[in-house]
Amino acid sequence: MVIRPTLPLLSHKHSPSSRAWLARQFRDPYVKARLSSPINYRSRSAFKLVELENKWRIIDYKDVNTVIDLGAAPGGWSQVAAGKLGWGTWDVRPGKGAQSLKPSIAPSGYGLKKETKQAIRMDKHEKEADWSGAAGKAAQDEDEDLADPFADDLMALPPAVGRGQVIAVDLLRMEPIPGVKTFQMDFLSPSAEKYIDALLRAKHDSDGKAEVILSDMAANFTGNVIADTESSIAICESVFAFARRHLRTAESMKRPRGGALVLKHFAHPEMDVFRRKVLEPNFNVVGFDKPPSSRPESREGYWICLGFKGRSS
Repeated sequence: MVIRPTLPLLSHKHSPSSRAWLARQFRDPYVKARLSSPINYRSRSAFKLVELENKWRIIDYKDVNTVIDLGAAPGGWSQVAAGKLGWGTWDVRPGKGAQSLKPSIAPSGYGLKKETKQAIRMDKHEKEADWSGAAGKAAQDEDEDLADPFADDLMALPPAVGRGQVIAVDLLRMEPIPGVKTFQMDFLSPSAEKYIDALLRAKHDSDGKAEVILSDMAANFTGNVIADTESSIAICESVFAFARRHLRTAESMKRPRGGALVLKHFAHPEMDVFRRKVLEPNFNVVGFDKPPSSRPESREGYWICLGFKGRSS
């Protein structure tokens, strides 16, 4: 008798909604790509930023040195952004030395299957580099799984140092990523404001601003259209208020599309009003995109806001 590998996933022990979700995950080409990719993206949503970047070219400019990722956990978008800034680790092969640069990968293999984590720990020819903030270092000290398995290897290669930094903020804990400073806090809190401002101003010749701000945040759905729409608008308003304080202008960057904000939202007439009244007066270009990796049944979309004007009102 042939036993299909999907049967355990679709067991009668699961509820109908769970079986439907598992079946969809099993068929999803982006889920398969995430699990098989050598980049080891932490989330399926990383492909959304990859596709947006390929179409709009948001981060890949030499004058982009700081990217802020709001609502960053588990870190897929931060990985993509750090990779665009040149951060990563060296891929080492036996007897051949450093062969190629890989985009940012979590040293702990966070988000990967158990057997993949074990393979990473056992493969001493793959050198992982850790570059994170003080919060990430403290987390490392507390968690045995985050210990560097190659700490006793004197031949370990140095990290592939990129330019600038990614600042990732979320209420949830994030494992370290090369090139990313992580903060577990509310991005609207005074503490977050203090830390982010200090990081931005620590750069040489800095005006204390970031060139790109990303937000893939969404509120938990309640099923109530009015409440969910209000929550979505509230997040967009908060992110824009943050961007107004921390985003560089097109004028300061000396290019019409300098100063970029990527903002997730959910389709609703009220959101169109927000775009017309808030976004369009403050950016030279405001485009809408629903990347191919965004599920067709989802109402989510992204505003790509380029060329921040920096108006005070």
